[in-house]
Amino acid sequence: MKTIAFAGGGTAGHVMPNLALIGELSHEYHCVYIGGDGMEKTLCASRGIPFFLIDTVKLRRDAILKNFAVPFKLSACVKTAKKVLEDVKPDLIFSKGGYAALPVVLAAKNIPVISHESDFSAGLATKLAKKRSTYVLCSFENCAKKFNNGKYCGAPLNQSLYGGKRKPAAYGLSGAKPILAVVGGSSGAAALNQCVASALPELLKQFDIIHVTGKNKAGAQKQQGYTPVEFENNMPDLYATCDIIVTRAGANALAECIALKIPTLAVPLEKASRGDQLQNAEYFKNKGAVKVLRESEMTPLTLVAEIQNLYREKNKYVAATSCISVDGTRTICNLIKDVLNNKQP
Repeated sequence: MKTIAFAGGGTAGHVMPNLALIGELSHEYHCVYIGGDGMEKTLCASRGIPFFLIDTVKLRRDAILKNFAVPFKLSACVKTAKKVLEDVKPDLIFSKGGYAALPVVLAAKNIPVISHESDFSAGLATKLAKKRSTYVLCSFENCAKKFNNGKYCGAPLNQSLYGGKRKPAAYGLSGAKPILAVVGGSSGAAALNQCVASALPELLKQFDIIHVTGKNKAGAQKQQGYTPVEFENNMPDLYATCDIIVTRAGANALAECIALKIPTLAVPLEKASRGDQLQNAEYFKNKGAVKVLRESEMTPLTLVAEIQNLYREKNKYVAATSCISVDGTRTICNLIKDVLNNKQP
């Protein structure tokens, strides 16, 4: 049985796509995960996926001076990745990008690499990995055109998302009101959480609310009609339970909402960001698939107004998402198999 090593971590946007592909390929291939000491380690342990820990280093956008040491630290990280690759001996590496994947890609010698970029514009790790990659797969067509070996294929999505069940009672909700989900991202979104808490009295007049605050992040106190949770493992049921959703604009989060035809208000992360979330959100806004609220314009009043407008016009957004194809899971799996079988051009 051939071995595929999946690399990437730190945030759900890098980890969950890898886990989605492992779910599709593990019956045919030996799938292992190489990552840092982040959420990927915990999630792999809970799923019984063989995990190999490497050292990682992250570029800090909020602390420029600390980045001078990054090249030296990265060199050390590559050495730990080489040792893991010598032990694992993978037949292929699938890189989901980000700082946890880069050492693995740079350490790969005579091992085919496939990279995937979820965002509208490529991140630094994807750019650095392009020469070592057989393909740079992209969720957006515009991004794929930037690479000689780029292929537009869509996003890798967990296929169990399509089988979720509506379960208001599981969240302590009656189901008598429409249900709003607020998802700040795997590491939370303080500004969004605080704004939701301030807007809660007005929102609760119309909606029951499930609020995924992020690990160690606070929302409001649990109360009738409002259930805060730090992290949600059962996203299929969460998506099936909500009528509309407010989310950050990570590419995979938006792809999931669009694939499931959930009317979505995107609040892109802009501070301490390269602007990728705003680009993602604007792309789908221009297709009529999501509403967008800039964080600089977000107040309790504007948030309530945009949520109310979204719910009022929900059928329009459902219709728009029905015309957009974002799920590239099958295409990506087939390309992985082609490379493993030496069928690539």
